[in-house]
Amino acid sequence: MLVTLDVFSGRPNPTWTLSDKDKREFISRLAGKAVSAVHENEGHLGFRGYIVWTVGDDDETATSAGLPDMFRISSASFGGAAPAHWEQLTQPLSSEEVGDAQEWLLTTAGGAVEDPVLEHVARQISGADPTGEALSTPSATAACVISNTPYNPGFWNVPTVQPHNNCYNYAMNYRSNTFAQPGRISGHPNNVMQCANVATAANWDGCRASCSGPNKNVALVIWPGQDYHWYRLHSNGFWGHKPGGTAARNVDSLNRVIGGALNPQNCARGPYTIFCGYRFSPVGMHVS
Repeated sequence: MLVTLDVFSGRPNPTWTLSDKDKREFISRLAGKAVSAVHENEGHLGFRGYIVWTVGDDDETATSAGLPDMFRISSASFGGAAPAHWEQLTQPLSSEEVGDAQEWLLTTAGGAVEDPVLEHVARQISGADPTGEALSTPSATAACVISNTPYNPGFWNVPTVQPHNNCYNYAMNYRSNTFAQPGRISGHPNNVMQCANVATAANWDGCRASCSGPNKNVALVIWPGQDYHWYRLHSNGFWGHKPGGTAARNVDSLNRVIGGALNPQNCARGPYTIFCGYRFSPVGMHVS
């Protein structure tokens, strides 16, 4: 039985295998409770819950317990009350049972999850996740040819595309189906989650702080030491983004449309507390 912690936007999510003992414990926690298979799920930056996979498990215990091949243990708290349209897929588990299951699953991760991520998830589960300070609005971009495209989430939010493309794919507007990473296509990959390092890797790919020719407006933020996230400005006047393998959207972590006075620099970003700046993505740029 595999457990995926749905938390990152750019990097692949942490995944680990439950031991036989933990698997029996987990199934006992779900005994007599209904869970639903994962379909389209809402998402935001930071902790989004767990995805559990039973496909290929040699032990038939999970199947005999009536569990689907894949299901989600949704978060009982995302730094406050969840928006009304968020379906808690684990019902009729109570919110207390969901929280208990999430806390327990975190103890099974071992070394698969780094300490800062463990701390973030624990704060989210408890409802004590801090919010970042609001910052100033962006300054005017350099004179160049801006070719921002209309918002088209339908292109990204289909089963053959959504799970295989991340925030970097979305921001650069290139579907590679490889969960693209800054610097990989240019031979300069990066594993250091700091503004300068991620920006330099993207710079090698063609996404730069200066503009020449037709470009799209994009923005980079960082979860210090853990992950990165990108946004892209649309011709509609608001910013879109795609947290990891979840759906593309134009709202922040508080479900507010990112447009006008609200922008990547001052919107709610969960643990991605460092704003790295606005950059330019050339039209036709490829990523991998």
